[in-house]
Amino acid sequence: MRQAIVLCSAAGRASSQSIAARGRTGNVHAATDAVLARRSILLGLAASMASLTSSANGARAKGPLLSDLVRPLVQNMDANGDGLLDVDEVRGALQRNSGITVPRETVVRDVMAPVDFNDDAVLSVDEFSRGMALELEVDDRWMRVMERDGEEGISLEELQLGLGDLGQRGRDVVPAAFKMADKNRNGRLDRGEAQDAMNLIAAGVTGDFGFDDGEV
Repeated sequence: MRQAIVLCSAAGRASSQSIAARGRTGNVHAATDAVLARRSILLGLAASMASLTSSANGARAKGPLLSDLVRPLVQNMDANGDGLLDVDEVRGALQRNSGITVPRETVVRDVMAPVDFNDDAVLSVDEFSRGMALELEVDDRWMRVMERDGEEGISLEELQLGLGDLGQRGRDVVPAAFKMADKNRNGRLDRGEAQDAMNLIAAGVTGDFGFDDGEV
C-alpha cells in the first residue's frame, strides 16, 4: 500500500494584501512569498493544462462538473492508476508541463495542500482536477458546461453545482465571489462577470486571498 503523503493543513492558508496583485478588485489581505510562489506554480501547470484542453473536439453536454474538462490530463499524472497523486507524480507533471523543477517539500506544501479540499492529508485525482479547473478561462465551452437551467447566464446554484465540492473554504468563498462579480445584481453572471467570479474563487479557495467576514 502506498504511504500517504501528509499534507499541510489547508486551514493554515495565508491570504494576500490586494486583489490588485492579480489585477482584480475586492476586499482582501496580506500573503507570504511562499503563497505567491505556489500561485505561480499552480498557474503554470493550469495554463499548460488549459491550453491542452482547448483543443478538445466538440462541445460538452450540459451537466458535468467543470473539473471533467481537465480530469483526463490529471489522470495522466496518476502513474500507478490508484486515483491518488503523490508528491513525485505531481512534481513530475510540473517538470513536464511547465519546465519547473520544484523541491518535494514545496510541492507538498504549496501545490498539493491547497487543493486537499477534504483535509484528509491525501490528494485524489478528483480533488486536483477540481483545483485545476478553477484556473480555466471562461469561454463558450465553459459557459455551456455551467449553464444547466436553460436560462442565459450562470446562477449561484449553477456555479456551485458546476464547481463541485471545494471544501469549507469553497462554501464560504463562492457565494461571496458571486455577489461581488454580479455587478448588475440580476442574480446571473454573464461571461465577463463569470470570469471575475472565477478569478476571485481561484484566489480565495486556494488561499492567496481571504475574504474577511462581512466584507461582501
